Amino acid sequence: MRITKSLLQKFAIETVKQRKRDEPDLHAAYLMGSVLSDEPLLGGTTDIDLMLVHRYLAATPRETIALTPEISLDIFHKTRDDYEPLRQFRQDPWMGYPLTNNHILLFDTDHWLEYIQATVTAEFHREDNVLKRVNALFSAARDAWQTLLISPPQNHLSWLDQYLQSLELGANAIAGLIGPPLTERRFMISFTERLETLGIPEVRAGFCGLLGCKDISNDQYAPWIDSFEEDLHLIAGKDNCPAHLSPVRHSYYVQAFRALTESDDPACLCWPLLRTWLDIQLAEDGKSPGCEAWQSLLEELHLTETFIEEKFEGLDSYLDHLDVLIESWADRYAY
Repeated sequence: MRITKSLLQKFAIETVKQRKRDEPDLHAAYLMGSVLSDEPLLGGTTDIDLMLVHRYLAATPRETIALTPEISLDIFHKTRDDYEPLRQFRQDPWMGYPLTNNHILLFDTDHWLEYIQATVTAEFHREDNVLKRVNALFSAARDAWQTLLISPPQNHLSWLDQYLQSLELGANAIAGLIGPPLTERRFMISFTERLETLGIPEVRAGFCGLLGCKDISNDQYAPWIDSFEEDLHLIAGKDNCPAHLSPVRHSYYVQAFRALTESDDPACLCWPLLRTWLDIQLAEDGKSPGCEAWQSLLEELHLTETFIEEKFEGLDSYLDHLDVLIESWADRYAY
């Protein structure tokens, strides 16, 4: 099957039609994510991010459904009350950005979503609103760092999770000066593009240093991906399997990861592999069949317990650097 943007949108439309029949309280529906971009596929796979808004009750926050081996639905659920007050979304990078796209509407009751779009889009890209969104992300990054300082987690997996959260939030803060939050599979690709557009490509080197991926070649990733895939299949059979790791999304990760090994930039694979595999390890409590391969990845990245102090101090300096860059942008554009 030839996967095109129009085919993906057709799948989304058909899904909403079915949900309207099965769920009478459905109030609105709209698209989000890569299906709106010019390049929704990576490794021949993609997902369709769909937001369903209910009048009164959202039965589950998130669900994933297979459409084909290469395409899955990633459905998020909210209620009308989650959209009040409207103007808050001008300063919300996660919920606000999708609402500024004119091509997202799939279903709308009494022009409710249309009105929300108009309200959010007005002044969304004004400099003070951009800075509010960026500062919120940066403050969350610094808070995560502060938590590591004051009350570090009891085990290394939790420490690493908090460390990566801080690193990710910091990257999203600087990237947020000119765009929406970075998506997981294309994180490094998009991050690099944003930094070049901003004229600060050197920030990438600091990020890669903290991630530990500067000296890893494409050839090294193959056995790690094999072990990751084995662990991914194992977690899928567990009752505590997170929605984003469900079986319908296995090709979404594995085929994309294998495609990234053929890129000219090995660092582009490191973030999605590490972040997704860590989620598996957290759910498995570090006792998966691929735990030895996982440990070898951490050793290669200098993310084992031995390097905690070094990484922590490096993260502090990195966040300070981002803070200066954000202040410089604010001095130039926001005041």
